[in-house]
Amino acid sequence: MIKAAGACIIAKDTKRILLQHRSTNGSYPRNWAFWGGKIEQNENVSQGLLRELEEEIKIDVEKEVVKVYPLDQYHARDKTFSYYTFVILVENEFIPSINSESGGYAWLDCDYFPKPLHPGAQRTLFKKKKLKQIKTIISSL
Repeated sequence: MIKAAGACIIAKDTKRILLQHRSTNGSYPRNWAFWGGKIEQNENVSQGLLRELEEEIKIDVEKEVVKVYPLDQYHARDKTFSYYTFVILVENEFIPSINSESGGYAWLDCDYFPKPLHPGAQRTLFKKKKLKQIKTIISSL
């Protein structure tokens, strides 16, 4: 089974969400998505996600990540794929140092999401319960 994880990164100082604009290479080109990727065999889900964040946006997770909240899970019916979404809280907005998997990024208000959204991000962000959970975290800051 393939496991992957994604991060809905929220900055405490601005209460905005960081989304990835995917590059033209790979699946779902030019879609807006969560940062993250596949979990390696020797990792648990949270370890894999933090490694992916270090690789994709060069964030120092030891210094920058304030808190991690589980947000959502998706499991394919055929049991070949699972995706785990977390809210990652950081103190301040930052400029991510992106790699070739990204075409750009944006810090966004949680009431306005760009299009096209990656289907997985859309599935999570447009679930009323999950969006309410994100807004609850933001309002507590």
